[in-house]
Amino acid sequence: MRKREWVVVDDRLPILTYEYSFGPGLANTLAIGVKGGIALVSPPCGASPDVFDVLHTHGPVVAIVASNAFHHLGIKEWHARFPNAVVAAPAQSVARVKKKTGISSIVALGDASTLQGNEGIEFVDMPHWKTGEVLVRVKTANALYWYVTDVVMNMAKLPKNPLARFVFKVSDSGPGLKFNNVAALFMMKEKAAVKSWLAAEIRKAPPTVLIPCHGATIDMNPGGAPLLDIL
Repeated sequence: MRKREWVVVDDRLPILTYEYSFGPGLANTLAIGVKGGIALVSPPCGASPDVFDVLHTHGPVVAIVASNAFHHLGIKEWHARFPNAVVAAPAQSVARVKKKTGISSIVALGDASTLQGNEGIEFVDMPHWKTGEVLVRVKTANALYWYVTDVVMNMAKLPKNPLARFVFKVSDSGPGLKFNNVAALFMMKEKAAVKSWLAAEIRKAPPTVLIPCHGATIDMNPGGAPLLDIL
């Protein structure tokens, strides 16, 4: 089994990713430099001590974000390690994440001051979702990064679980860069509205790099075309 470790995407801000297993699949954590330290989005569960220690060399964790109502598995253990960090989630996710983690102090993204006012960084509580979904946008001198959780995925292979494999295959939600039509069944209020909103955001400021929570990072040039092609 290969050793998992933090991958430095941009060493100046910094931006880092970490791939972890949550049982039935894999997910990518995003760590990003904000005022006072590091914001962690979809934190890894079951992390070994060195995972905490290596990230801490880039700064203290000052914010821990559940990227939607289902990405809460690592929240409790990271909050235990960094008890002074604000814990945030999209507004529609807050109640479920509180229940699942037992952390009563969780706030909506818009109320987390640590996540606001960081030049070039946006934590967007996406509209048209029942269960909440965050879009993280990071503008650097050389790129505009997007980090997404369950709206778009770039899985190399379909899930191993037979039922999940069937559902993802028949809904055309993988493999490869795909809009998540499975999430549309129970997580979105209206799939067409989500697609329309995403397309408008891409056209306003095309991302150059997409970091999916599920799957490999992918180049979005020219003009966010790969994303527009799947909407």
